[in-house]
Amino acid sequence: MVNAKWVAQIGLSILLVSVGCLSDAHAHEQQNAQRIITAGGSLTEIVFALELGDQVVATDSTSMYPEKARHITKLGYFRQLSTEGVLAQQPTLLLGASATGPSDMIEQVSGAGVDVVIYDMPKNLQGLRQLIEHVGEKLQVSDKAQHLATTISARASREVEAFKKQKAAYSPVDNRPMKALFVVSNNDRGLTVAGHNTVPQAMFDLLGIQNGAESLEGYKLINNEAVLQHNPDVIFVAGHMLHGKEALSHLCRHPAIAATFAGKHCLVKAMDSNVALGLSPRFAQGMSAISEHALQALALKAVNETATPARDKAE
Repeated sequence: MVNAKWVAQIGLSILLVSVGCLSDAHAHEQQNAQRIITAGGSLTEIVFALELGDQVVATDSTSMYPEKARHITKLGYFRQLSTEGVLAQQPTLLLGASATGPSDMIEQVSGAGVDVVIYDMPKNLQGLRQLIEHVGEKLQVSDKAQHLATTISARASREVEAFKKQKAAYSPVDNRPMKALFVVSNNDRGLTVAGHNTVPQAMFDLLGIQNGAESLEGYKLINNEAVLQHNPDVIFVAGHMLHGKEALSHLCRHPAIAATFAGKHCLVKAMDSNVALGLSPRFAQGMSAISEHALQALALKAVNETATPARDKAE
């Protein structure tokens, strides 16, 4: 006959061991937990995508995604952070994009014992993969980071294949490269566009779209003649630069744009600035938006190609 007291003691021992294991695991998690400040919307998105958002105590003002990031303490623009503002959050780790500054803030925060890591990666899909993997290694979640990077690359590949397949349906227009431009600002000095070594360029390259500003490095002013000569089929603009309901239609009438195919048909499309300009885990989502609007332009061009011979014959 089994001794009831003996069984109870065994059960209690198992329970205590289980609780002890859970306590050890919790203690390990607490030991590895950081007080993280992210300076740059892309880094904030990556940390949240790695399921470590609960360790983020403050971000810069560009960090507005995911929704939870909106409600975290904001320290101002990531290029102009103050030492006092950063240290007031008692961080253990500051993760910053390449332009995070000023430099004296970085030096002072580092000197105060905070682990500061500034990332400068190529503005393309490979650079995004590297950034995710490096952040994952720093935060001791390398497996999650590898999985995230692989998933994003796979989604990007699917976007490329889908675009090629749909583009091929528009014959004979499909043999001509689609032409695009990405505008990041418009002021009295003119249009500032995304050129070489930018995220829009990387997305265009993957989709086989020709960037009218490819000869420019980074984000630069472009003259009206260059825009007219390139004659983009579709133009994308950073959402943060648009103010008011008529902002897009106003841009269609810009002297540099109005006479282009995109301007004549007002194929000027707004994109989320964080998705389109940063190394965001939503990279494939940005490609999807570019693909969608490029195909709209291609469909319109195909209609025009069909209509032109008909008009010529009628005349």
